[in-house]
Amino acid sequence: MNLTKRPSLGKELVHVPFRIKDQKIYVTYYQDGVQAGFPSPADDFKEMPLSLDETYLQDPEATYFIKVVGHSMHPTLQIGDLLIVKSNLPFDDGNLGIVSINHTDFTVKRLDAKAHRLIADNKNFPPIKMNEEDTIICLGVVKHLLRDL
Repeated sequence: MNLTKRPSLGKELVHVPFRIKDQKIYVTYYQDGVQAGFPSPADDFKEMPLSLDETYLQDPEATYFIKVVGHSMHPTLQIGDLLIVKSNLPFDDGNLGIVSINHTDFTVKRLDAKAHRLIADNKNFPPIKMNEEDTIICLGVVKHLLRDL
């Protein structure tokens, strides 16, 4: 029997649990956005309700939060960023995924499927080459990012 221990999250990530309650909360959402340049005095704000749980937490059994605690994906991801990860999505080329290669600790990396490697956005971290015989475990694909300013 070959029993494999699940890799841990390692030094780059921390799991953040959440629980679901019965009540939904809606916030006001201005669908036309806000100008980052000179605003037009004629612009009207169109308000609509937005449920953050309906928008970001669909399929809660396939959704989890992870907090970034390392530098390998800087500047895309920064220490303290909260990632919303979906375990029911395919890990496709260009996606950020929570991955382990050959049972090492899980980390967040970008998939370069054409070159068969995992890439850190921080150029100080070398890419990880993937070979045919490697075991790749992907816990999920990063779909959303929450960042405090």
